[in-house]
Amino acid sequence: MNSKKYIFSQVTSFLPQKYFNRLVAKYDDRTKNWVFSHWNHMLLLILGQLMGCISIRELVSTVNANFKRIYHLGIGKNPIDLKTLSIANKIRI
Repeated sequence: MNSKKYIFSQVTSFLPQKYFNRLVAKYDDRTKNWVFSHWNHMLLLILGQLMGCISIRELVSTVNANFKRIYHLGIGKNPIDLKTLSIANKIRI
């Protein structure tokens, strides 16, 4: 078993979740009641960059295929839906 931090954890440790949530709360957002939080959205986009995904579909299929193994990265409890991620990208970015 690996006792060291994963690269993904090292990258995301530079932006604490508490600070990120304060930045999100500062701006009015109509998606704040979604199950798919801003934090999960950011983590998915960072993971997509690290994995070199070229499309949202590739990112979603890769994450969902390995969901049981990567749940501990903090992405969420449920598999990601392509439509949810694409709507979040459209509204939030």
